[in-house]
Amino acid sequence: MTMKTNLTRRSFVKAGSLGAVGGALGVAATTSAAPAVGKTGDAGTPAVLGGTPAHKGGWPRWPQWDAASDPELADVMKKGVWSRAKLVTEFENQWAKMIGNKHALAVVNGTNALSAAFMELPIGPGDEVIISPYTFSASIFGVLYQKAIPVFADIDPTTYQIDPEKIRAKITPRTKAILPVHICGFPSDMEAIMKIAKEHKLFVVEDACQAHLSSIRGRKVGSFGHAGCFSFQTSKIMPIGEGGAITTDDADFKDRLYSYHNYGYASSIAPGTYASTIHSFRLGNKIRMAEYQAAIGLVQLKKLEAQHKLRNENGNWLRAKLAEIPGIKPVRLYDGVDSVSYYMCPFIYDAQAFKGLSRDKFVKALSAEGVSVTGGYPNDPLYTQGLLRTTFESAIYRKLYPAAELNFEQYKQKNHCPKLIQTFQTSVWLNSTPMLLGSRQDMADIVDAVVKIQRNADKIAKA
Repeated sequence: MTMKTNLTRRSFVKAGSLGAVGGALGVAATTSAAPAVGKTGDAGTPAVLGGTPAHKGGWPRWPQWDAASDPELADVMKKGVWSRAKLVTEFENQWAKMIGNKHALAVVNGTNALSAAFMELPIGPGDEVIISPYTFSASIFGVLYQKAIPVFADIDPTTYQIDPEKIRAKITPRTKAILPVHICGFPSDMEAIMKIAKEHKLFVVEDACQAHLSSIRGRKVGSFGHAGCFSFQTSKIMPIGEGGAITTDDADFKDRLYSYHNYGYASSIAPGTYASTIHSFRLGNKIRMAEYQAAIGLVQLKKLEAQHKLRNENGNWLRAKLAEIPGIKPVRLYDGVDSVSYYMCPFIYDAQAFKGLSRDKFVKALSAEGVSVTGGYPNDPLYTQGLLRTTFESAIYRKLYPAAELNFEQYKQKNHCPKLIQTFQTSVWLNSTPMLLGSRQDMADIVDAVVKIQRNADKIAKA
C-alpha cells in the first residue's frame, strides 16, 4: 500500500518519548510493517459497500474476568462482609502506591471522586475554576455543588488537552483552581499547568478518570495535582463495574475526604460503626466502596500493568502506521510523556485527503470494516448545555450572583472555545480499551481498513 515516508520526529516521535518505534518500551515497530491491503481484507470493495470487512475475527472481550482463576469475589460473597472493610483499605493502599501518592480514598464511582475532591477544598460562591471544555458533564458537578463558576479554557487541537496559555488568559483574582482532564487517557501538559498553579497559588484537581497509569517522565498522572480522580466504571482501563478513587499527598485533606465519604463522622470512626454516642460532626455523604467492589479491583490490579504495556506497544505501532496515511494525524503527545492509558486512540481526520468524504461517513465506513470507532463526544460543548443553564437559573445561584453574571447567552460567548469546535468536526476515536489488547495482525487490520476506505472514498461518498 502506498504511504508517505516522511514520518518526522515532530509529527510523531516528538509527541513524547513513546516514539514511533515504542521508545523506552522497546516496541519492535520497525520490523513489523503493516501488510499490504488485500492480505487481511478485500482491497476492492469496502465493507460499507458490500465488501468483506478488513477485520473479521472480533476483539478481546471487555471487561475481562475468569471466575476459575479469580476467586476473590466469591470468597467475599461467602464470608458475608460486604460493606467497606479490610479489602477496601488494601485496595486503597495498592492504588496509592501504583499512582505514586501517599494516600487514596476509594468511593462508589469516578463522578463522586471528582465531586468529593471539590467538596473538601476551600472553594465556594464567587470563586472560579478553570476547566478543560473537552470533557463530560460529571467533571464539573463538584464545582457546581460548591456554587462556584466553571470557566472554560480552550484546548490545543493537536493534543486535545487544555492549552496552558489559554489557562493563563482566563485567570482572574477569583480563580481558585484548575481542572485539567486527561481526555482519552492522553496526559495534559501537567508540567506547565503546575507551574501556572504555583505562580498563582491555585489548587489543581486532575480528572484522570480515563488515564490510569499514563505518565510523564515516569510520574503517573493524578499525582501532580492536589488531588487525582479516577473512575473504575466498566468501560475504563481498570474496570470494577462502578468505583472511583481520589489520590493525594495531603494527609489532612485525605482525613476530610474520609469523613465526608462516611456520613461526616470523625475519620477515626470505622464505616458501619453505630452507637448512640457517634454523631456526624460535619456535612458528609455516604459514598463508600463495598468489599466486593474492592475484591474485583484487587483482581484487576494484578492484570493492569501487563495490559498497559501491551496497549502501549500496540498503540505506538498503530499511531506510527496511521501517521503515514495522508489525512490521518494521530493526536500529539507532549514532551516527556512516556506512557498512555489508551482509553481511546484518537486521531485527527482530514476529509480533503479522502476526496471530501465526511468524517461521519468515514466513521461509518470504518465501523463496517470491523473496527470499533466513534467521532468522540457530541458536538454540543459543555458550556452550552442545559446543565449550566438550569444551574444558573436556580434560586441559590440567583441569590449568590448578580443577574448579569448569570446571563447564559453572554456566558456562552465568554466561554466559547473555537479550537474545541474545530476538534468536534475532525476527531475520530478508536475504542482502544479492548482493541489494543489484540495481536499485531489486528492492528494491521485497522491500518488496512483505513487505506481501503481512502482508496474508495469517492464511491463511499456517493453511496
